[in-house]
Amino acid sequence: MQTEIFVEAFALIAPSSADARPLAHSLSTADFSTFPEGWKPSPECIPARARRRYSPQTLLAIQAAEQIAPALAADAAWVFGSAYGEGETLQLILEALRGPTMAIRPTRFQNSVHNAASGQWTIARSIKTAATSICGAGQTAGSSLLKALLQVQLEHRPVGVVLFDAPLPAPLDTSHRLTCPAGAGLALSNRQSPRSCARLIYSLVQQAETPPQTRYAKDALASLNPVFSILPLFEHLGRSGTGEAVLGLNGALNLKLEVTAL
Repeated sequence: MQTEIFVEAFALIAPSSADARPLAHSLSTADFSTFPEGWKPSPECIPARARRRYSPQTLLAIQAAEQIAPALAADAAWVFGSAYGEGETLQLILEALRGPTMAIRPTRFQNSVHNAASGQWTIARSIKTAATSICGAGQTAGSSLLKALLQVQLEHRPVGVVLFDAPLPAPLDTSHRLTCPAGAGLALSNRQSPRSCARLIYSLVQQAETPPQTRYAKDALASLNPVFSILPLFEHLGRSGTGEAVLGLNGALNLKLEVTAL
């Protein structure tokens, strides 16, 4: 099984040294660093005063979604992928359960589920189309992208893919350690348009995952954030010519993507 899908836009939220171009397009020259102390995601569609009601994970997802939304039609579906989900909210609930009253705000529980970010995004933008949330551990990027590619092919509609994960609070971070927040987005379509930047042909293969090629991607993956497993694909999307990337899936097969720049 294979088919052609077109990439309308892609974006990456991650730390780097200053660069005039968007980070997703400059991986070959960017240097991985760290976010400034106290850095927080700042999506434009959420007023600054209202952001305190959202977890860092949700704000990160919404900011990534914002960056690709202009390339998608109003009827686009959405796929949100996160390996760890709302860790900060879950930790607050666990701490509340240890207290004498075990009082938990209803909104706190609402924001603890894995589809909290996709729900908040669709509310913020008044989106009424389908939104799916994926959790695939270290293979979340490949699993989310495969789901989106199939949806584009079978439903003949554009799909936005959003990947996001942020460091978990203690003591949850002892079992799932990552050191850097990151988000990524892909706008996919079944039709080529003037803004299409690449063509993807995808298939399922018995091949190992593609290792990162750029220094930036290698250093980013060392932060243990599962979002960065999308970088071997982004390395090809950000340059001319052709190439291929294999992303991991949970199972015997992996997702192969043949990339042709347009």
